[in-house]
Amino acid sequence: MFVIKQFFLYIFLSFFLFGCINQPKIKRCTDCHNQVSFDNPHKQIDCTKCHQGNSKTFSKEEAHQNLLKHPNSWLIYQVCLECHKLEVDRFKNSFHYTYRKMISNTLKAFGISKNLNLQELKTFNYEKPFDKTSLVVDFLRRRCLLCHVDYEGEDYKNTRRGKGCLACHFNLSNHSIVKPTINNCLSCHYSSYIGWDYLGYSPHNWYEDYRSPFVEGKPPERPYGIEAYQLVESIHHKNGLVCTDCHKKEEVMFGRNKIKCLDCHQNLSKKTHNQKTLSKYRCEVCHANFVNLDGKLSCSLEFNPSLDDWYDLTVQESSEVESFFDLLNKSPKLAKPLMKDKLTGKLEEGLWLCGLGERTFEKLVLGKDLYGKICVLRKKKITIYDESLELEGSLEKCISPHSIGKGNLFNSGGL
Repeated sequence: MFVIKQFFLYIFLSFFLFGCINQPKIKRCTDCHNQVSFDNPHKQIDCTKCHQGNSKTFSKEEAHQNLLKHPNSWLIYQVCLECHKLEVDRFKNSFHYTYRKMISNTLKAFGISKNLNLQELKTFNYEKPFDKTSLVVDFLRRRCLLCHVDYEGEDYKNTRRGKGCLACHFNLSNHSIVKPTINNCLSCHYSSYIGWDYLGYSPHNWYEDYRSPFVEGKPPERPYGIEAYQLVESIHHKNGLVCTDCHKKEEVMFGRNKIKCLDCHQNLSKKTHNQKTLSKYRCEVCHANFVNLDGKLSCSLEFNPSLDDWYDLTVQESSEVESFFDLLNKSPKLAKPLMKDKLTGKLEEGLWLCGLGERTFEKLVLGKDLYGKICVLRKKKITIYDESLELEGSLEKCISPHSIGKGNLFNSGGL
């Protein structure tokens, strides 16, 4: 009897163990997505925190059920908030989050006295046909605001980024969470604005005749959407400094303790940097090697654009514009003039198409800041129009070019 029991126990265990061996193994996200590489402090964050789906399952179908391929910024903030409450709370009052000054100044340039931040602009209700305010708001939301932290950026190699906190703290190539690198910064700070000039780049104009010729029979790469001239890099970049060496968390995230040149450069020659000179001029007036400027911008809201009319302007540092004209050329019936609202992510009818005038790096315009100091000035005239309205605006502000050198422009010590 004992032998019989042992025999049946052996049979039972054999079937049980055989079944266990042949059971499909539970898979984790990283079994398939092995390029994902989190650092130690973030390894405990489960993929489903941001992407939802199922991180412990037997099949791809189950794993991807209700998957969010591109999590929205609100969800990202909630995940980061669990450990970084101070940073997230304070960040929401910073320029990089509110954009209040930029938005309000642009509205003011068109004679609209509204003090709006990014979130208020997102909920701003406007109807069609457009009135003056609605036309400017639509222009801002669909053509201008390509670089705020809640938008994933343009579809060019170096301008894509994460959303929310991940706009600055994410490496798209390996999915890792990082301290901001110069590449994170340049995903927004490229083209004619501050950032590219730090590396010595100056963007070409958009018109076909002003762009780069073919190299070995092929057009050059445009990882930022437009080709660039290579001019003189900043002396700070040449000496190995990256953005965050000067622009610390308190400035970028909290909107305080803004860096000043004299914070580092204290032992200056009294002959050329006496109190009279320092109180009269901002440093970049003498030390900027060049200044990237766009003097004029003219944009129209088009609902039936012709390739013939825009043949020389199919490249406008907008991947949406490029994709539309590429499709219009290959399959005209499939091409629809749609442009995404950069605040809501929704596609809306009509394509904002633009042309540039007076894009240059050879011009230096001077003005005065709020304290009466002579500064480098950016002046820009903007014309926008649709089928029934045409509006003209004029922007003017002091800027701090990052193409800093030894001061060869005004080395006489005065203007």
